[in-house]
Amino acid sequence: MGSKIDGMLTQAENAILVIDMQKEWLTPDAPVFNANAFATISTIKKFLEFGRANDWAVIYVYRIHRVSGIDADMFRRHFFEEGHPYLLPGSMGSEMPDEIAPQRGDIKITKQRFSCFMGTDLEIVLRGLGVKNIYITGTQYPNCIRTTAVDAMSRDYNTIIVTDCCSAMTEEVAKANMFDMKNMGITCIPTSEIMQE
Repeated sequence: MGSKIDGMLTQAENAILVIDMQKEWLTPDAPVFNANAFATISTIKKFLEFGRANDWAVIYVYRIHRVSGIDADMFRRHFFEEGHPYLLPGSMGSEMPDEIAPQRGDIKITKQRFSCFMGTDLEIVLRGLGVKNIYITGTQYPNCIRTTAVDAMSRDYNTIIVTDCCSAMTEEVAKANMFDMKNMGITCIPTSEIMQE
């Protein structure tokens, strides 16, 4: 079990990452819309409830960009240049849906690239908590999910992809990425197998 100070976890062996589940990824007219991400919200909600009940750390990773787009991926900068910026600080689109919104004690981290480790303080937070097992949820498989999982595994964390809490543009893409990650030694299992342990 984790330990707390004033309701905030100071130690947790397990951490759930919620990656890029912001409203803009779920909005049909947004540049980064992923139709399959919306379907995972209810499962992510249940998994977060399970994690919090067991004193697991919950870490939300937000993608946030400057209005100019200078910190956006090169292949997406044209959206900013064409007058369609996305995931701006303080915008409605940058927030998490109400169903899975952060609660008191949850941790928030922002990033500008696929990996949640690149240019962020995620590793410092994980080390400070004493995390050993990282459970990855969010969107989407070939980009932020996969790069974060590989970076976590490379840092010797026990890395678990929560398959029914992650999404890709198509089921074929999701399956191909799970196949690759399993062959790297990354565990890919649904919530049912985790919550019964």
